[in-house]
Formats: sequence, structure tokens, C-alpha cells
Amino acid sequence: MKYLQAHRVSSHDERYAYACGRIRALEMRLLGRQRLERIAEARDLDEALRLLSDTDYGVHLDEMEEIGYVGCLHNETRRVLALVDALTLDPDVSDILRLKYDFQNLKVAIREKVSGRDLAHLYYDYSRYSPDILTAALKTEALEALPDIFFEPASEALDKVSKSRDPSEGDTVIDRAMFHLFLERARSYGSLYLEALIRTWIDLANIRTFMRGRYLGIESRNLPELLISGGFVKLTDLRETYSLPLDEVRQRFEFSPYKPIIEIGGEGIERGGTFVDLEREIDNYLISFLHLARYFTFGLEIIIAYALLKENEIRMLRLILAAKERAIAPEALKGRLASVE
Repeated sequence: MKYLQAHRVSSHDERYAYACGRIRALEMRLLGRQRLERIAEARDLDEALRLLSDTDYGVHLDEMEEIGYVGCLHNETRRVLALVDALTLDPDVSDILRLKYDFQNLKVAIREKVSGRDLAHLYYDYSRYSPDILTAALKTEALEALPDIFFEPASEALDKVSKSRDPSEGDTVIDRAMFHLFLERARSYGSLYLEALIRTWIDLANIRTFMRGRYLGIESRNLPELLISGGFVKLTDLRETYSLPLDEVRQRFEFSPYKPIIEIGGEGIERGGTFVDLEREIDNYLISFLHLARYFTFGLEIIIAYALLKENEIRMLRLILAAKERAIAPEALKGRLASVE
């Protein structure tokens, strides 16, 4: 695959020698699948939290009574992003880690504007910009007050959602703007690995849209508006196979690295109407890609890959702890856990 050549041009930036030394030490403390499964098998929430006491999350447990486990996980995310800010020498590129939350906040702000509901609990406060900037601009319809990168997607998304009353149309506009911005920054930086990461992200988003659209019966003529250009997979391949039986879709992607996602995810959807397998396989693929940074010597890639692996770990923990809180059986959890090794 093309991205396997990334180390040839982007893994020896000696400016990051110290930073990468710190990150390599932290990588050793990432929770493996075996550890996550042990936590998933805990009798209850209290036991699950005790199993975290000797991990990076242990420093937050004293706050548990006041802010709960969700607050503790948010604090761990803040800690990781602050570490990236402290270590980066290329903030225009590493900012994608925070800007991802800005674009999510923009989606929420548009939904809030159009629906009239209070969605304050859905905002992230570890984005690059304060959510208040987004909400104030949308409430007053003074979009020119937004940071430049948000003006066009906010205008287009707000216009679409105001007409259709369908928030998902606005989400697609915002996702497209986000991925194209990230791709532009990765290319400007000159890292094949980071460029390939964003293109892979786009592919995975498109595959998710493709599989969900088939299940929900979205008409094929509407598919092009939902897909995002810039990935490795040609959009024509997705459009041409959209209405075909799953076996024929698999054949079309026989030599694609995404075949297991389509095969396993598609079977789960057709067999039981569940997207659990699809989401797990998407996670597995992205994690495998991020682990390629292990082969790099130095570079910003190592820092960004660690932060994204940590983000996935936090998301898995939140899933597990929520299940413990609701007394959901461990067996129901294990099928959702990504292979994080």
C-alpha cells in the first residue's frame, strides 16, 4: 500500500528526538486489549475503576466523586492534548487534533440553532476555539465573526439544514470541509504518512456512509452528496456498487485493504441489522494504520499517532464504563472492542 512508503520521507525529523522519547515511554502505558477485556469483565463499575488505579487514569480517580467517570475521561483527553501542544514544533499540523472537536462543535451549534434546543452538554471544551465563539456567531447570524476556516462550511451547512430540517445534511458539509482542511495541512507539511492518514480517514467515513446508506435505503442518486473526495477509494467505485448485492460488492473490493470491513461489517448488517461489526472493523483498520508510526525514528507523526491511539482508548473505556454502570453483560461488550494491540 502507498502509505507504507511514508517512513522514507517523514520519520527522521531530529527536532522531535526528545518529544518522541517521551511518547515512546507513554506508548508502553497504553491499555492493550487484554487489559480492556479484564475491565469489561469486572463485576461492576467500582471494580472496573479499581482496575484503572495503576494506569494513567489513576491520577483522575480522586475527582470521581465530584465529576464522575465521564469527567475523568475528559480530563485525560485534556491532558493528552496539552502534552501534544507542549511537544509540537508544527502547531499548524498538530492542531488537527483539537480542530476535530471544533468541527464537531460546529455541527452541534447548527443543530442547536435550527432546533431551538439547548445542546450545551454536547460541546467539547478542549477544541482549539471556545464553543462560545461558534454559538454566539450562529445565534446572531453574524457568521463573519467566525474563524475563517469555519465561515464557508457554517454558511453552507446552515443554509442546507434550514431548508431541509435534516441535520445530517449539515454534518456532511462540515465533515467535507474538515477533511479537506486536514488534507491540505498534511500535504503542506510534506508527510506522506499524515497525508495517507487523512485519506484513510476519508475512506473510512465514506465506507460507513456507503454501508449505512444501503441499510437505510437512501436512494443511489443521493449518495454523491454524502461522499467526500480525497480518499484512496474512487467515489465511482462506491457509486457503481451501491445497489449491488453484498457478494458483488465484496468481489469489487477483492484486492482492497478495506475488504474485511465491507465483508465482516456487511454481514453483520445483513444478518442482524447491527453496525457493531462494521464499527469495530473500522476501528481495527485505523488502529493498525496508526501503529505504523512505531517504525518511525523521529517525527511529528509519532506524536499524532499516539494521541489518536489514546483517543481510541478513552472511547473504548467510556463504552466499557457506561456498560458497567448499566449492568450490561461483558459478552455484549467484547464484540465491540477493537483490537488495540
